[in-house]
Amino acid sequence: YEEEEEEEEDEDRAAEEQLLKYAPDPVVVRGSGHVTVFGLSNKFESEFPSALTGKVAPEEFKASINRVNSCLRKTLPVNVRWLLCGCPLLLLHIRL
Repeated sequence: YEEEEEEEEDEDRAAEEQLLKYAPDPVVVRGSGHVTVFGLSNKFESEFPSALTGKVAPEEFKASINRVNSCLRKTLPVNVRWLLCGCPLLLLHIRL
């Protein structure tokens, strides 16, 4: 039974190493906004990163970033209100 487990672990490890060999390097798109709430920037630059050339169409990238920015523009004020108003109220509630 232990030998079977060891064989499965070896196969899993080999498969993982194989995936890592062929996995492309990640492309980082940094936030360009001046506010970060819960680890998320309030805006992302729609300038096309050169690392994505040949992987994603510039128009598709720009449309996706604009969609993300639109969503952030709508939801970030609510998150800021929760951060500023909700947390102190929660702490007061816990003390009572």
